[in-house]
Amino acid sequence: MSQSENPSDRSEISPTVASGAMPAYLTGVGSWFGSMGLQFVMIPTLVIITLGASATQLAIAQMTLSLPQLFLLLYAGAIADQTNGRRSLITIHLLAAMPPAILGWLVWTASLAYWHMLVFAVAMGVLSAFSAPTRDALLPRVTNSDIQNAVMKAMITQFAAQILGFTLAGIMAPLAGPWAMPVMQSLALLVGLAGALALPDMPPIAHKPSEEDPEHIADHGWRTGVHIVANSPTLYPVVLSTLSVGMFFIGIFMVALPLIVRNVFDGGQLEISIMSLIFWGGTICTTMLMMRLPPIVKRGRAMVLALFVGSIMLLLIAFAPSFWIFCLLAGGWGLAAGVNMTMSRTIVQVEAPAHARARVMAIYNLGFLGAAPFGAMITGLVAEYLGPQQASAVFALLMIGFTIWLCLFTPVLKIGRHASEMAATDATD
Repeated sequence: MSQSENPSDRSEISPTVASGAMPAYLTGVGSWFGSMGLQFVMIPTLVIITLGASATQLAIAQMTLSLPQLFLLLYAGAIADQTNGRRSLITIHLLAAMPPAILGWLVWTASLAYWHMLVFAVAMGVLSAFSAPTRDALLPRVTNSDIQNAVMKAMITQFAAQILGFTLAGIMAPLAGPWAMPVMQSLALLVGLAGALALPDMPPIAHKPSEEDPEHIADHGWRTGVHIVANSPTLYPVVLSTLSVGMFFIGIFMVALPLIVRNVFDGGQLEISIMSLIFWGGTICTTMLMMRLPPIVKRGRAMVLALFVGSIMLLLIAFAPSFWIFCLLAGGWGLAAGVNMTMSRTIVQVEAPAHARARVMAIYNLGFLGAAPFGAMITGLVAEYLGPQQASAVFALLMIGFTIWLCLFTPVLKIGRHASEMAATDATD
């Protein structure tokens, strides 16, 4: 048994849940990530096209969006473990609908300034910090199915909603001005408010200590999650991999790819939307395929292989001769990303103790989102001096090197499907 495991907590992986909890939960997931899909297209469109800002200014805006999560995620995870999940999501969605509504009014009245984008980014970054661990901690509490299956349902909803957001943003290019994107984002978040209201009551899970419960599992606020991850041979390699993705991949996706679309292929809002649609289309295709197959047992190996394939796709993007080949390679990167995200998220959901799941998931999300500000800023600086295509190649090579190190010096290749999952799956069959 791993050090992070508490048998009394492990039983919470597949609790009895209220009827209709999963659809309400997925409504909230779709709402949030649909709005994020709109936001992904909206921020570079408003910054580098509407305002005509530089690559460095785009990087600063993207960094400002992610930076609050670097400081707040661990604290937000501790709060999520100790509060009612339903009430938290209601508050988050209600507050999150306000900043994009204000931004839409500023664009409509031609009053938008660069500093408005920075204020918007800070506000949404703070709310995202509280949204992610709260929602992640509730997933095992709204499903009776195998946890990998539940993770894939949530991810398919996430990817499909993001694709819808990208598509709506692209449609708005010829039909309306950029003001429509923040307005649609606000409306999408209000749909999530309805989903949160439909959830059953989700009080915090009380910690149930046992004789096998190690001392570091005792509740010490946000530090509990750090201790659990640091002492788990299955969690810390996954968190390291997410840190590398946040540093080497997310910055490319947020900064370099939109700049390649604009600078190399002379594209705009529509082309950014198409590229994003194809990337996330790849992730949803992979996830849907995995849902039709038996659960993957060698999860660590699948995760590492996906990192290698994604790095190769990103390296080839630097040499793409046309926009459509560029999009095809982005789609290949998305296929690999679907495997990596599904495996890593499933591992963390399974291994995290129920009473501290939000805190452990906060550390996991910190890898993706907390490292992104540094990745975005470094990507912007490298793209400014070398060009966005060259920046993509540099970061792809760095990821390949880190993944080799991960395989050689951590037990990542030994991570597999947990025995308690198999027992839970057999019990529900």
